[in-house]
Amino acid sequence: MVNKTISLAMLLVFLIMVSVALSFWQKGTGGTKVDQDLFAIDDIDPIDRVVISRAGKVIDCRAFSRGFLINGKFPMDENLLTVLAAVLQQVRVQRPLVGQEGQEAWARIQESGSHVKIYEGEEMLISYWTGGDESKQNSYFATEDGEVYLVRLPGYFSYVSGLFELPLWKWRSLTVFFNTWRSLLSFSYKDPSQPDNNFEINYRDPFFSVSGIHRLDSNRVMNYLQDLVTLRASSVVDTLYEGKPWLELSTTDIDPVKNQTLLLYGDTSQSTILGRVGEQYFIFRTMSLAPILKNTGYFEHRTPNIEHRMSKNR
Repeated sequence: MVNKTISLAMLLVFLIMVSVALSFWQKGTGGTKVDQDLFAIDDIDPIDRVVISRAGKVIDCRAFSRGFLINGKFPMDENLLTVLAAVLQQVRVQRPLVGQEGQEAWARIQESGSHVKIYEGEEMLISYWTGGDESKQNSYFATEDGEVYLVRLPGYFSYVSGLFELPLWKWRSLTVFFNTWRSLLSFSYKDPSQPDNNFEINYRDPFFSVSGIHRLDSNRVMNYLQDLVTLRASSVVDTLYEGKPWLELSTTDIDPVKNQTLLLYGDTSQSTILGRVGEQYFIFRTMSLAPILKNTGYFEHRTPNIEHRMSKNR
């Protein structure tokens, strides 16, 4: 009985201490309950634009009929689009930063943080600032009037604010060509060192033609174009290279915005190859390029040898 009384007394003391602590915390936050969904957007489907400004640079992720484009120039990385959607919808407030802690955090955010604006059409749904301490995995989101909060993504221990600190080139999709075989008007393959390997594929209603080929293997043409429009790089790199390309691959589309030229540098003896589209550089695994490194003869329809077929049937 005595032990039970002591246990109850200790529990009472503990509850009093918790109550006092909560009282002080509420006073420090204005006595109001923190809205965990302060920065979250429940319905993200109407969102068609997210603008991120940092260090004088702007990343404008905007929806077009062909998907999200970055600064109206190139398609957004599919994986980053998924991550961005998750952050916008699921980010949760853990606690406010008050007093000196909050003031210092706000000063750092103003100096090196990111400003995020989210739109539906021309209407801005919400705007806020992001920053934090990556070494401690502490992510801070702040309102426009300088109220700073520690935030998290439920189920993940990660630096959430890091998403809004990525450089422009990291947002670009790894898919090189924007075309589909239905919208493609022409494709050219140019090998400066071996001109005999050069060829063109042109759309001639109702099908494609390949330069120099009279008996066309339509299955090979379709397989080739499918490999072409689904070609993906291994990574995007921030670099400059002034050497001469060994291969030039160009597409012309019904939509001129989708016209692209891929320049490849190096040679196939290497495990990876550097490529460039416009001002953006990519790294490709050499093996991933194999399906499109063909010559004109690849597209020629070959009639099976009759004697060979007869010998197989014996």
